[in-house]
Amino acid sequence: MSEEEYGKQTASVAKQARSGPYTTKDFQLDVLGQLAEMQALTKTLQESLTTEMRKNQEQRKLLRFDGRTLVAVGAIALSLTGYMLQDARNSSRRDSEIETTKARVTALEGIAATNTEGRIRTEVELGQLRDGQAEIKALIEAHDLSTRRTQQRAMTGGTGAAANRGR
Repeated sequence: MSEEEYGKQTASVAKQARSGPYTTKDFQLDVLGQLAEMQALTKTLQESLTTEMRKNQEQRKLLRFDGRTLVAVGAIALSLTGYMLQDARNSSRRDSEIETTKARVTALEGIAATNTEGRIRTEVELGQLRDGQAEIKALIEAHDLSTRRTQQRAMTGGTGAAANRGR
């Protein structure tokens, strides 16, 4: 039997056995009983406090950062920042290249439209030139034909109206 149990048992027995006047022995037993209760309470509080302190120490160990850890975290943060900045630069460069390409394509489309219009005009003008050339050729052939007839009549001796006119 432990001291606590003995003290509690004697205190309860003393309270039950009191049928007569309150004596010094009764006082001593009451004080011993109260001391036993206080000792038990103190012991449980001390155990509770010890477990809480252990928990706090474990939590501090988990959250503690030494210099190397802080340097590593800083290096990771700088690396991520560098990657993000590089990505932003690449995105900006890509966007500007896309805009430049769009402007070039628009300019080339304008040039292609102008060239197409010019080519169509040129083809129309070439068609008109061919038609004009055919007309000129027909006129030259008609003139040549009439000149030949005139020369042939002149050589044959002048029968006909053209020969009479020349005389």
